[in-house]
Amino acid sequence: MTEQDLIRRAKAGNRAAAGELLNAHATQAYRLALHIVRNQADAEDATQTAFVKAFTNLARFDERRPFAPWLLRIVGREALKVLRAERTRLAFWQRHAQGAESQETVESAVMVRVEHEELWRAVNRLKDDDRLVLTLSFFMGLSEADVAEALGIKRGTVKSRKHNALARLRALVEREFPELQHAVLERTESGGDPR
Repeated sequence: MTEQDLIRRAKAGNRAAAGELLNAHATQAYRLALHIVRNQADAEDATQTAFVKAFTNLARFDERRPFAPWLLRIVGREALKVLRAERTRLAFWQRHAQGAESQETVESAVMVRVEHEELWRAVNRLKDDDRLVLTLSFFMGLSEADVAEALGIKRGTVKSRKHNALARLRALVEREFPELQHAVLERTESGGDPR
């Protein structure tokens, strides 16, 4: 059964088809959420909430468009909401904790396995929008068209955001992660995966 068949059946109310459709994209959706929130439990929550929203709004999905970017856009929005809520809670507790040392968030086991931990540290220091466009483009390997669809922006905007995000990443690496400068960032200049 093709993805289009699953979409049509899911839109007609077939829950099994909807489940199969969402499960086909579960790994990619979870990876995106994990890249954004950097915490397994929060990534699972964001993915689950996004899947509920996707299922609820499936009737509005335009079948002429690709499904994955549409779903990833919902996942990205939910993950950013979770991240913002977490930051708000963290800021509250930091303001009210007297003399307590702030604890760094422990990166999940998935991130620890990434070959270049220093690169992750550098990427994670970027603003959410920069990190999101780099994650979708390089770490998830989406085309510019799919990134544009996932973010709800024009393809030209993706190019400029990616260019600016890479420039900020290069500047950050030069300042704070000089050991990465030659090995990793040269590949990004040629359009390759920074890993």
